[in-house]
Amino acid sequence: MTDLNQNPEKQPTIRDVAKLAQVSVATVSRVLNGTAKVSEKARNAVLKAQRELGFYLNANARALAQKDSEVIGVLVSEVSDPYFGVMVRSCEEIAHEHGKALLVAQGFHDPVREQRAIENLLSHQCSGLVIHALSIPDRVLARYMQDFPYMVIINRVLPGYEDRCVNINNFQGMYLSVSTLIKNGHRKIAFINSSHHIVDASERLAGYLCALRDHNLDVNENIIISELPLLEGGARAAQKLMAFRGEFTAVAAYNDALAASCMATFENAGIKVPDEVSFIGFDNLFLSSCLNPSLTTITNPVDDMGASATRLSLALYHHDYSYKLPEFSTILINRKSIRNLNAN
Repeated sequence: MTDLNQNPEKQPTIRDVAKLAQVSVATVSRVLNGTAKVSEKARNAVLKAQRELGFYLNANARALAQKDSEVIGVLVSEVSDPYFGVMVRSCEEIAHEHGKALLVAQGFHDPVREQRAIENLLSHQCSGLVIHALSIPDRVLARYMQDFPYMVIINRVLPGYEDRCVNINNFQGMYLSVSTLIKNGHRKIAFINSSHHIVDASERLAGYLCALRDHNLDVNENIIISELPLLEGGARAAQKLMAFRGEFTAVAAYNDALAASCMATFENAGIKVPDEVSFIGFDNLFLSSCLNPSLTTITNPVDDMGASATRLSLALYHHDYSYKLPEFSTILINRKSIRNLNAN
């Protein structure tokens, strides 16, 4: 063991690696950066010295020196949410294709935490930024978009920056969801919305209400529930809805997690799905196809959206303006969770 390892307060340098490996500093740099071929003997000596000394290149310093970074920054609301897990995975795949790593931050639907997370990502000199921030005011987000022309927003449309916004039509998606239930003979439809004060929630609520009114159906405030858009939120929503059991035959949910958990809670209480209550979700996450009965839902192509947002951000960072965002549609995925009352 070297003297450096015996003195943990002294950080090893690239010169220390070169000395221990008995090669030049330039050779160490070539090996660790992969910028040029070196002999197998030299490469093995450098990697052995690196491991022994515990030396790693300073990514931030290198980014400043090269005016580039090996990191792409991604802001999500909460990584424990399956929806954002899919998004992060798709972003990482594109980052990997470009030889870059992913730095993930969480905003938890809180404007202060979202802004702090963006500042943190910017401090890492990221060479791409994909931002899911629904709580920051437009004026604040617009300032970031103006200052950092490679920042791309996902799941939100910011006026003046539409060409850098990756989004679906939440209103249209929920309108399709509720209309599907109505076409199957349901006239009393509950709605479980997200309790977060975000644009997705307000747009999907508007789609639900518009579908009811367009079909001349009454709006029952008792069966419009707001909960955290997670599995535990669906269970709580189910308990609330049970108090109004006779006032609905179907449930439209803000997302698949709420629908799945509510379905399970109903089944555990002896309420059969879809025989007694029909369900439709939103997002078409993998779990929706694994339920029994499988969940009818609306697509929200977050995997394609995450990949496209990452590609666009990388292109803009390198002043390449040729990449154009595709359109993302909401499509009905018909499974087994809706009973057709018209057939009775």
